[in-house]
Amino acid sequence: MKLAMPVFPAVLLLAVLATAWAGPVDPSIGLCTRKDEFAKRLAALDAKVAELSAAKETTKRKKLVAALAKSAESEIEGLMRYREAALVPVFAEVLAKSKKWFTRSRSACALKMLGDASAVPVLMEALDDADPLVREQAASALGHLGGAEAKPALEARRGKEKDPFVLAALEAASRVAGGEKPYGSRADGKVWAETVEGPEGARRVAYAWAHKGQSLFNDYDARVLEYPAAERFVYPVLKYREDLFAGYPRNSFGAGGTHAGEDCAWFREGCGYYAIADGVVRMVQGAGGDWGFLVVLEHRRPDGSYLTSVYGHAAFDVLVKPGETVRCGQKIATQGLSASIENGGYGSHLHFGLGAGPFRRPAGLAAGDLVDVDLGEGRKGRAAVVRLVYSLEQNSHGFPRTAFVVENGDGSERTVTVPDQPVKDEIAWFQAYVKDCRGWLDPQKLLPEMVEGMGGRAR
Repeated sequence: MKLAMPVFPAVLLLAVLATAWAGPVDPSIGLCTRKDEFAKRLAALDAKVAELSAAKETTKRKKLVAALAKSAESEIEGLMRYREAALVPVFAEVLAKSKKWFTRSRSACALKMLGDASAVPVLMEALDDADPLVREQAASALGHLGGAEAKPALEARRGKEKDPFVLAALEAASRVAGGEKPYGSRADGKVWAETVEGPEGARRVAYAWAHKGQSLFNDYDARVLEYPAAERFVYPVLKYREDLFAGYPRNSFGAGGTHAGEDCAWFREGCGYYAIADGVVRMVQGAGGDWGFLVVLEHRRPDGSYLTSVYGHAAFDVLVKPGETVRCGQKIATQGLSASIENGGYGSHLHFGLGAGPFRRPAGLAAGDLVDVDLGEGRKGRAAVVRLVYSLEQNSHGFPRTAFVVENGDGSERTVTVPDQPVKDEIAWFQAYVKDCRGWLDPQKLLPEMVEGMGGRAR
């Protein structure tokens, strides 16, 4: 089922960024958020990249490659936007020699996007990088570029890899190398294609800052109810708890009273997004609106309560489809390129949300609300909603009806099924910006408790 989602407001977090800004550890991080300065840097890079693309003589090309590789230490955010094959040796050199993990990891991401299989050998070497963030990116790139040639290297690395997130990235890469690319092609023709601009020989991804508009697609599943219970939780990104770039906000839930999620993993283009628990994929949204690419999972806990986890500002290479069950820690997507339509136009980050309830829920209800219910024997009264659930009954579309649980006077619980409602009303709660964050939970407080208190690995 394809569903037109409500329009998401494009409220920027500029005030939050300004308040929290203390300057990144490295001044080259976050250049894309300084729009005018970034435009000047790109204009200067255009000439250098175009010169390399046009160079025919070997000695000259080597000099230009070396110069651009050196500049990558401070210009990687700009360089990785280019889609010129001449840059393959530049990124290969940076990946092999840079001392900065975020420069090496972004070079692996850039090689993936350039799509040149000549980069496979250097990416194979990067599978043994000392930093798991680089190994993760190298695995992702090899899955897309290497095909059958890359599978032995990916499998060999899986045999000795200790980091659970990198293991999940390697597993996903092996599947992609084997031809599994859920959103690589679509029968309806709604396939993502980057918009490039710039002079000949220096074509690069078009700059965007907070992109509004119709999403490319909204694929949605409403039928699946039977899937494994969420008994263990992990974090949605590698090194979630580390403030890798000081100065960018992590405690952004409720910012301005409306920001219904946590912004984290800033400026880690191409890093993996991982399912926080066993569950089912409810939605995959294509780029076009403020979210960029988006994945929504639903989780049912052993006590019968539901959680909805949201992974926003993703890249084109989503690895799951609506209706599929996912395992705890499974790689589901990657992070999108900064300031591009692909990720909604923001500086690259994960907008991670935790919805308090199932993805479809009775319109206008949230846990804790008082509702009028039948108390039995012809009596009516008010009762508090304990939690939102699904009914075993089906609605007119063949979907399970939405329902809520209330507590009876004797302490027992009762499920109240809600009459048919339009699906658009049942998911109207799902917005990136919601007054008082109604229907949402604070990931910064709740997720560490779930991960570390239920046997998940604290990373």
